[in-house]
Amino acid sequence: MKRDIYAYLTSVVLFLAIAFSIFLVISDNEIPFTTQARLKIAPLNISTEVSGHIEKVLVKEGEQVTVGQPLFELDSSQYSLAVDKAQANVLLAQSQWQQADRYLARIQSLYESASASKEQLDEATANKQTKAATLQAAKADLKTAQRNLQLTQIVATKAGTVTNLTYQEGMYVTPSDTLVHIVNQQDLWIAADFTEKGLPVLTKGRAVNIVFDAYPNQVFLGHIRSVDPAISTGAEQVTSLAQVEEETRWIRPQQKIRVRIQTDQAPTLLVAGSRASVMVRDDYHVADIWMTILSWMRYIY
Repeated sequence: MKRDIYAYLTSVVLFLAIAFSIFLVISDNEIPFTTQARLKIAPLNISTEVSGHIEKVLVKEGEQVTVGQPLFELDSSQYSLAVDKAQANVLLAQSQWQQADRYLARIQSLYESASASKEQLDEATANKQTKAATLQAAKADLKTAQRNLQLTQIVATKAGTVTNLTYQEGMYVTPSDTLVHIVNQQDLWIAADFTEKGLPVLTKGRAVNIVFDAYPNQVFLGHIRSVDPAISTGAEQVTSLAQVEEETRWIRPQQKIRVRIQTDQAPTLLVAGSRASVMVRDDYHVADIWMTILSWMRYIY
């Protein structure tokens, strides 16, 4: 009796193993599945275009900001002085240009009455052009000084959530410093690495099922946004020699390709870097059944 039970159990286990193996083969080729997927985001790095000490920090960590909202104010005293100096230079250059213009008018009148030489006329004309160029440069310097003064107030250029706020009042910052990051949850996408066997069915717009490790027992919908046309191992440097890979195994591991997934349904709270599992949907609901089972397995462990 016991032998019959053991034989029956062995047969069941063998049958399940064979069925699962067949499922994996079909899955790799027809409905690709991967657990190597992570949430990605491209944060906006906020930095300053001018140097100075931070006078005010106008936001807090985790605060939601809108486009144009002030984030920091730098000490503007030196930039205000620069504007005043540039304005004075413009007035001086304008006065010199007006003087050169009047002088040219007199010389031209005298030249027409044969009381001045052609050389004097040319010198007066060149002097006016020089003063005009000086005035134009002074106006440009004024615009630069006014712009630098405006840049002492650092504003958000994109809506999102403030994160990694480490700079405080009194700190000195330069254009090379990243003051804060702004993250927008709408910009989240999934980087999924599938085996290249499934490339023929990994087409743009193809529907997929998604299970987030942070939200077990739930299956979300998404679609393929794009397939990366190259990975790092396929990029050949123009000036370098070919790199030959040594492979001693009879069956080499399958190559992975990067697929970008856009979520159609997603939890309200997600963190970039979170793990997920992705499977291409099919007409027979195999992917729906498998991902539902996987979601409950994620709930358990």
